[in-house]
Amino acid sequence: METTLGIIEGFYGRPYSAEDRKSLIRLISSKGISYYIYAPKNDRSLRRDWQQPFTKESITFFRDLKTHCRKHNLKFGIGISPLAISEDVDKLLKVLTDKIDVLVKEADIDIISILFDDIKLYKSSEGKAQNYIVRKVNEHLKENYKHKKIRLIFCPTYYTFDPILDKVFGKRPDDYFEQIVKDLDKNIEIFWTGSKVLSKSITKEDIESINRLFDRKVTIWDNYPVNDGKNICTKIYTREFTNRLNLDGTVLSHAINPMTEPLLSYAAIATLPLCYQNETPDVISKKRLQLLDELFDGKTASIISYLNKINDDGKDALTDDEIKDFKRHLADINTKASQELLLYLDNYYSFDPACLTS
Repeated sequence: METTLGIIEGFYGRPYSAEDRKSLIRLISSKGISYYIYAPKNDRSLRRDWQQPFTKESITFFRDLKTHCRKHNLKFGIGISPLAISEDVDKLLKVLTDKIDVLVKEADIDIISILFDDIKLYKSSEGKAQNYIVRKVNEHLKENYKHKKIRLIFCPTYYTFDPILDKVFGKRPDDYFEQIVKDLDKNIEIFWTGSKVLSKSITKEDIESINRLFDRKVTIWDNYPVNDGKNICTKIYTREFTNRLNLDGTVLSHAINPMTEPLLSYAAIATLPLCYQNETPDVISKKRLQLLDELFDGKTASIISYLNKINDDGKDALTDDEIKDFKRHLADINTKASQELLLYLDNYYSFDPACLTS
């Protein structure tokens, strides 16, 4: 398989516990997933307070997570969202490269992502500013870490043709895509979510079109099974990946954005490699049930109707009696995944999502 597969923890909402994150990494490490990028929107050190130096606690956390990933044969990366950096590039670019230096030297990261997603358009020339920032970061990495070959992935503000981004963040400049790729080194990857923010299908033809526009193979940021938007946060996506066939070799890499429920994300995540192996829908569907049995101690049959219902219609579609029955079955299973479902049913993961998927 030419295309590499990974995880980008890039959602809004309640962050994972360290233990749950490590459990997810252990599960996916044997399923064809080769890297993990830590970039939750609610980690203030990587987004809201990115201009502040990392604390010793943060550095220790990053180092520990890197060690865990390496133990399970995964590359480890971190994503930084440099809010408002284009308003004072001369000053803030040095702040950004200093933070990257800390991540490389102290946490020994393999991947750095510069994320401009879900950030307002500060100026009409924002694309040029983002291009300049990413090129300077790339030059910095090449000059200072020649021996490491750190992957650099750039997420533009407009990471899909979906017009919802224009409604939320302002109309994209007509030449935005030309701005971001001008003189951009071919080794710099660009995230793309497909034709939509939440793409139900991603076709080879879709990707070939954007590859031509960017003059490189894109890296997919797949917003399935993530559930951090207003219209999807009551759902638990455990159905298999579909409508992502014939992408191997056309896509450079494919990163999955998981749900706020880490272990429950596993069933969907572990079916994506089968899409790249061009397995039939029937084979992938059967594999999904096997993966669920891993999570629920072989007792999936007792709850599969509820899993399908909350996948398709969300928790609000369950009656009070159905919730009681669902909880009764989950109490008999007693695994970490069943405990996550019980927390979900008790609104533990609920939040007010102020993000573009709403």
